[in-house]
Order: sequence, then C-alpha cells, then structure tokens
Amino acid sequence: MSKTLPIRLIEQQPWLAELGESLQPVVRDVLDDLGDEVRDLLHGKWLGHPLHPVLTDIPVGAWTAALVLDAVELMSGNDGAGDAADLAVGVGLAGALGAAVTGAADWSETDGRARTIGVAHAVLNVAATGLYATSLVMRRTGSRRAGIGVSLLGYAIASAAGYLGGHLVFGESIGVEGTDADEWTERYLPRE
Repeated sequence: MSKTLPIRLIEQQPWLAELGESLQPVVRDVLDDLGDEVRDLLHGKWLGHPLHPVLTDIPVGAWTAALVLDAVELMSGNDGAGDAADLAVGVGLAGALGAAVTGAADWSETDGRARTIGVAHAVLNVAATGLYATSLVMRRTGSRRAGIGVSLLGYAIASAAGYLGGHLVFGESIGVEGTDADEWTERYLPRE
C-alpha cells in the first residue's frame, strides 16, 4: 500500500515510537487493574463494534457546531449564537474525554506502525482539546474574539487528528475485522 506524506512523516519520528513503547504498558496496566468488564465496556463489545469512533462524533460535531455558531455571532452580533457556541465547545470537551478514554483502550491493543500513528493521533487530540479548553476560558473571561481564534486553531488540529484516526481504521485496519487494509485503501489513495 502506498503511504501518504503525513503517514511517512510520522513514521520518520522515532520519538513517537518510543513514546508509544513507554506509554502502552502503563495503559495496559491501568486496564488490567480495571478488569475485563470495564475493558470490554471501553472496547464497545456490548455495542458490537468499537465505541471510540462513536464517541469521536461528539467533539467533532459539537466543535463543528461551535464553528458555525461563532461565524453567525461574528457576522450578526447575535449574543445567543455566541452562548450556544460556548455550550457546544463545552459539550465537545466532555465528549473528548470519553473519546480519549475509549481511544486509549483501543490503542493499547496496537503495535508497530499503528501504535506510532496512534500516538500522533493522541498528541494532536490532546493539543486540540487543550486549545478548546483555553478557548472556553478566554470566551468566558472577556477575550471572546481571541478565544474564537484559539478554537479555530483547535479545529484545524482536531481535523488533522481525525485524518490520522481515519488512517488507523482504513489504512491499518484498527478495530476492523475481516478486511485487507491494502485492498480496501487502494480505492482511496491517489494513483502513483
């Protein structure tokens, strides 16, 4: 399978692989301490497929709504749209927590390139979440326009993280059984 430039760049970062090798045993130990029932819950066995992708829709959707509502507020001066945008940012932050916990559980079962890409995915998501938390504080403490700007940066980073999440599913077959990643992704990669 041919790899895209972002994936090739991630593979060239040994610190990501080293970080994954260091963190994975810690995550596995935490999951072991929580027990099989909690691990199964986090993996989504009760749902019949991984839970993480379901929960990622919450921050992505909420932060997309905030983006639109911020634009409405900036164009119209409608304070109600601004309040709704702030609420959407908060909902996204809560959803990001659930997505992070379930994502860590799924990531704990990866190895090699998928583990390294998963670390990059997580680092970007932590950065985006931190920016959204900062944005919410700024919005509520009188730096509204700057807070909106910070959330735009968070949205861009969350989008990059989402790209990597998509690669983990479609390029590395994480959370997917019975597919051949090389065969599946050939339809979605540019011709060389």
